[in-house]
Amino acid sequence: MPDQSELERSYRRLLLAYPRFYRDERGLEILTTLLDAAKPGQVRATLGEATHLILSGLRFRLVPPGVAGRIAAGVVALWTAAVLGGAGAYVAWDSSSATPAAIDDTQVAVLANALVGQPPAWVHHGDDGLLDIAYSHKASAGFQTLGVEDLPGVRPMPSGHTRIYEQVDPARGVLDAAHRRLQADGWQTGAVTRPEVCGCGTFWASRDGLLLRMADHPATEQQKIVLVDFYPIEPDGVLDGMIVGFVLGLILAWPTVTWLAHRYARTPRGDQMLFLLFAAPALYACLANTVDNVLSMVPDPDTDSVLLAIDLMYPLANQVTNPLAVSVIAVGLAACAGIVVFTPWQRRHPETDPAPDATALTES
Repeated sequence: MPDQSELERSYRRLLLAYPRFYRDERGLEILTTLLDAAKPGQVRATLGEATHLILSGLRFRLVPPGVAGRIAAGVVALWTAAVLGGAGAYVAWDSSSATPAAIDDTQVAVLANALVGQPPAWVHHGDDGLLDIAYSHKASAGFQTLGVEDLPGVRPMPSGHTRIYEQVDPARGVLDAAHRRLQADGWQTGAVTRPEVCGCGTFWASRDGLLLRMADHPATEQQKIVLVDFYPIEPDGVLDGMIVGFVLGLILAWPTVTWLAHRYARTPRGDQMLFLLFAAPALYACLANTVDNVLSMVPDPDTDSVLLAIDLMYPLANQVTNPLAVSVIAVGLAACAGIVVFTPWQRRHPETDPAPDATALTES
């Protein structure tokens, strides 16, 4: 006779690979089958048995039942991953040791006025919060041509100090003169470019954690409009934070929805209808919000725009600015979880979720 006390403990440890609801339903049956098939003198599970039990248990934890269950798990997991990816980017930016330096409005005003040689007609001081910037900055045309402009090795945070100068004489060559002056003053400058999409001349320069963008736009044949923008430099590590958040979202959401799908399959039919009443709006909100997040982050090739670190925060900023989707998702998933937890679940038929075959286990 095998030592069933030690052998049983070995099998019970391996059965922990299965979710608890399945152990409650079939655990004793599986354990009895394994013990009956054990060889004389066997005191622990064989390698084949251990492998089979672990893989079978992980299948129940990670593979949702049915096509609909897999689609639901994928939709929810992608939405969660996108939002937590935005949260990871936000945390990485906020905690970065290379946090963008604050803009000294007085200092940049003196510099910009000296570069253009006249006072501005209009001034804007960027003071929006980080998530507000992440949500709204693409509405501005200031970054639509970054793909063809010559950035000096760094990228801007789209919130800064903007000065607009009107009625500038084209004969003065303000742009080229400013470019030469900044080079002489020790700024790292990119080349002057003239993107066709905006019909302007522009260049970038950086120094001491600050980015300057200067551009001239033709107003008439006798006048130009000159824009001088100052931006903090985006910090490093934001992409890494986004990746960590995205992976964490997948790890958290997929097993959770898989568990819900298995419990849904074991819920009485009347409660299943109530479950779907909450699940359908939540899944639709997940899908629509995920598509919105992705499309809003994709650079526009028609304007040569690029993906900035601030764009990686958009999925989180989208939830904060427009909380309807996340509210529908949260209420729907919470209601679904409550339904399957607090209602009795039905035992599945043996042919639907079979116990491990003893012969296959011993042969493996």
